[in-house]
Amino acid sequence: MHDKTVSMDRKFGHMVRTATQSHIELKSFYGPDDCGDVSYEGDLGNPGEYPFTRGLYPDMYRDRLWLKSFIVSYSTPEETNEAFKRYIADGMTDLRLLADLPTQSGIDPDHPFAWNSMMCGGVATYAINVYERMLQGLPMESVVCELAHSSISNFIYFYALLVALMENRGLDVTRLRGNSINDPVRAKLVYASPDFPTDIARRVCLDHIEYSVGHTPKWRPFAPNGVDPCQGGMDAVRELGGCLAVATAICLGMRDRGISLDDYGAMVFSLDAESDFFETIAKFRAARMMWAKIAKEKLGAKSKKAMQLKIGIRTSGLSLQSQKPLNNAARVTLQILSCILGGVNSLDASSMDEAIGLPSYEARVFNLDAQHIITHEANVPLVADPLGGSYFMESLTNRMVKGVEGYLAEIEDKGGIFECLESGWLNDVMEANRLKVQREKAEGERLIVGVNAFQQEGEEGPINSAIRNVAYKTPTVALREQRVREVMEFKEGRDKTALRSRLRDIHTAAREGGNLTRPIIEAAKLGATLGEVTGLIRLGYGIPYDPFEQIDTPPLIEQSIAGEE
Repeated sequence: MHDKTVSMDRKFGHMVRTATQSHIELKSFYGPDDCGDVSYEGDLGNPGEYPFTRGLYPDMYRDRLWLKSFIVSYSTPEETNEAFKRYIADGMTDLRLLADLPTQSGIDPDHPFAWNSMMCGGVATYAINVYERMLQGLPMESVVCELAHSSISNFIYFYALLVALMENRGLDVTRLRGNSINDPVRAKLVYASPDFPTDIARRVCLDHIEYSVGHTPKWRPFAPNGVDPCQGGMDAVRELGGCLAVATAICLGMRDRGISLDDYGAMVFSLDAESDFFETIAKFRAARMMWAKIAKEKLGAKSKKAMQLKIGIRTSGLSLQSQKPLNNAARVTLQILSCILGGVNSLDASSMDEAIGLPSYEARVFNLDAQHIITHEANVPLVADPLGGSYFMESLTNRMVKGVEGYLAEIEDKGGIFECLESGWLNDVMEANRLKVQREKAEGERLIVGVNAFQQEGEEGPINSAIRNVAYKTPTVALREQRVREVMEFKEGRDKTALRSRLRDIHTAAREGGNLTRPIIEAAKLGATLGEVTGLIRLGYGIPYDPFEQIDTPPLIEQSIAGEE
């Protein structure tokens, strides 16, 4: 029996695991008998054919490569705008928009709780003036945008900013393309989002979907998120199961509003690409198959498009390590390769320096070039689903499906995904697996190169300039004070008479159960801030204005509700 310690070196001579990262036990080899219950027509099909296990399109990447994206959000809108333009020139095809931590909690920079984390992780995006600067000069009718925020208020508000910006510029909003990673389960499970309770978040999520389906048909307003639950501790089986459960629940809510899945179109999932290479590929294949069957058999989808699942990927930031950080380049490259072999539609690759700080320009160009090399030098995308028919891959995909089906049955037995969220059961499942993984690492049953195995005595390994020159800089006190002054001056400079009327429309829609989206768009055009919109929705639903209950309802909001001019 080997010694399970953290001092393992390069003489360590055999595998320490017999299971995947998600604890699926594997044999040493696979043959035809392991695929006996897999039907080619019923479970696989050709690429482009139901149930889309082998890919959404007959020729897959020969006709259309995946979208290449990553989150770009620096401390100021001007820096972010410059970075967008630079990365687009380097081959990025998908803009992922984010904001700082206070923004993601639904508050403005002048809120007392905003100070410590202001401009951490992104731009303090409080109103349309920030989006005007951040997206200046970008081709909004042809670019693909993704909203990658954490709170439900963020998605409906920032979507409203995009529509307002395009309408102000005289652009055609029906050409707005992209998606909102808009998931009320993920918002509370992972981020404990303070902006809305779950029942309100669910209604706001459906408002966003309902409006978008009717007015911006190329926008996907809902994308169940498995990335953050996976990073929080869920294994791949439960990551995928959670996405399928919330997608089914929200689609049933859409049906109550008269929106069929055929009206909606293709679903989008945001999934994680972890370091377990074959398990990750199997997860993507299983996701397409399972969603196609749920869409057809449970949700009544008739059209081919409504049965399709598009997969957007964030490669695992949790897998990246500060020890021997150049090894992260190998991790990211293998994760990118698993995404391409798994047939994903959009790929946001983590950068090798993310364990140290926000990604440097050099590290992000490496991500793009790694994808270019896999495409144009290794020729990996020439064939759709190249691992299809592998005894091991088909068996592992089938095992993934059966595991997810078992998890979905548990969720159903406990009252559904939202009941599991409210009861705390989902959090217990996530925490139990997180502790199990942590224990496996501590006991040497899960090796992380440079961390608990293959270490170099007394050093963390070579660090090149791409890793030293990370982009993150702690915002100075002066810069934060400047941002607070900016937002206060912006609020004072608005046409308050016109704004009060638009703010009142938001409150009325919330109170009377109307769709919030158009009132938010109109208020955003007049400068309504995120904090004001979030607070008004809360008041309309009968809960305090401030999610942190630290500030009183501002006079402008009180006047708007009272109908004062």
